[in-house]
Parts: sequence; C-alpha cells; structure tokens
Amino acid sequence: MHVYYDDARDIKAIIQTLTKLVDEALFEIKPEGIKLTAVDRAKISLINIDLPAEMFKEYEVQEEYKFGFNTQYMSKLMKAVKGKQAISLDADNEEVVRLSIIGAINRVFNIRNIQVLPPEIPEANFEFDIKASISSKGLKTAISEVAQVSKDSVTISATEEKVVIKGGEESKVESEFTKETGALADIEFTKEATATYDINYIDNVLQLTKLSDYTKLAFSDQKPLQMEFNMEGGGKVTYLLAPKLS
Repeated sequence: MHVYYDDARDIKAIIQTLTKLVDEALFEIKPEGIKLTAVDRAKISLINIDLPAEMFKEYEVQEEYKFGFNTQYMSKLMKAVKGKQAISLDADNEEVVRLSIIGAINRVFNIRNIQVLPPEIPEANFEFDIKASISSKGLKTAISEVAQVSKDSVTISATEEKVVIKGGEESKVESEFTKETGALADIEFTKEATATYDINYIDNVLQLTKLSDYTKLAFSDQKPLQMEFNMEGGGKVTYLLAPKLS
C-alpha cells in the first residue's frame, strides 16, 4: 500500500479535528479511495471523511487496508508539518504503517497499526429546508465571536436572502451572511428555518475551514446541522451535529 498527497496541511487539519471527537479512528484504505467514519465520545455528532483515489498524486492500493490509530499520537506527529509539504503512507504488512512527511527535511515515522472497529451507524436520510454555502473564514469568525458571549449555544437561522449566526446571554452578537457581501455564495431555500446547536461541537471542527473557501451548511427547524467541507480534487469531509432541544 502506498499513497502520496502533496499538501500535508489538509491531513493535519483532519487529524487535529479527529482528536477533539474520538480517541481512536480507522482509515479504510480501498482501491477507490480512503474513508473514515467516527462518532464522537458523547454520541451527538458524526464525522465522515471521503478521500477519492483521484485526489492523490500517487495511489497504489490493490486491496483494502485498514489503518487504526490513536488520534492524539497522530496529532503529535502532525506537528512536524510546517507549511506546504507532502505526506505519504506506506505499508507492506498489517502491523506497521510508515508515515512520511516530505519537505526540505524528510521525516519518517513507523506507526503501530491498532485494531479499531468501525462504528455501527443506523441509516438516516435528512431533508433539509436550508442548504447554503457560506464563507469559511466568516463562519470561523462568527462562531468565535459567539463563543465570547455564549457558554454553550449558537443559533443558526436563514431566510431566502441570508444566513444568520447569533448567540449570547447578557450581551448578544449576530453575523449575517448575504450574497451582496460575498459571504453567501448560494442558497437552496424551501422555507425559513432556525435551530440551536452546542457551540463547542461546532468549534471542534473549525480546523476544517482550512480545506475550502466556502463551507456548506444544511439544516431545518431544530433538526441536525450538516457541515460539508469540500477539498480540491474531490475530497469531502461531512460533519453531522444533533440540535440542542429546549
């Protein structure tokens, strides 16, 4: 098994996000691409990672290879990534995976492949009243500002013209995303919707805003929030978060 990707910063952002959700994770490396699905420790959010073979500069996988790892340990190794460097995974047995970070100085780490069982996830098909693509930088700023005035909640609402992110107890903050400002790229609207979510669980995945200029949000009244981060080359990370119900 050999895979080579030319921007390790993307993989670093994914690994750093996983550390906030789970202790162990499983990359299922298949001929058609790499997949990972994980449910957070409290079982209120789910992350799905789909990296097709076409997005890798080199991809040599003849049969499925399962790579289980400790997320905290992998995150420590990812600290070696400085700026735009390449990354590769290699294995010729089931016990050890060789991680290489390739730049001015190449770093090679041998990682023990641990047994991690994939989570059992019931099928769920959600119909969303709002599907909107908003500025990733704007999203990160909006959540950060709400976090300054709210202990644990953020409310997201939308009309046909805008998406609003707001929160706060004694003092309140509100950010509007509209097409006029360029912060709203597009919106699919069925009806107006409002839902409240645990701000800490959204903050957990904001590293993923580095993957794309725009983040896709999908939600309905007091239904789960779906956040989608699309990478160059067809890679996609999807995050599903249960609402806070009053």
